[in-house]
Amino acid sequence: MSNNKLHAAALNLETELKAYAELDAEAAELYADLKPLLNLVMEGLITTPWEWGQIPGRYRFSERGLQAYEPLEQAFATFCIELTGGETPALKWMRELMSQND
Repeated sequence: MSNNKLHAAALNLETELKAYAELDAEAAELYADLKPLLNLVMEGLITTPWEWGQIPGRYRFSERGLQAYEPLEQAFATFCIELTGGETPALKWMRELMSQND
């Protein structure tokens, strides 16, 4: 887990959350759910990877319509990847494969 990448992902996610929270009450609730975790990351208090199930708010994208906001969904996904230990070799391979097909 890279603390620099996690911190950058948290900053980006918070920026997106602030922007969409003004437009959508569900995004505002997601921001409220994630704010304590984002604060821990910003303070450097997260030093070990988390499990996916520990991260609040995942269901808000698929079940509450937040997938309509692609920049927010991408920022959340990147944050979750970094929080759970960073890109796995399989994910890196898949990204490379997908970029070759573009």
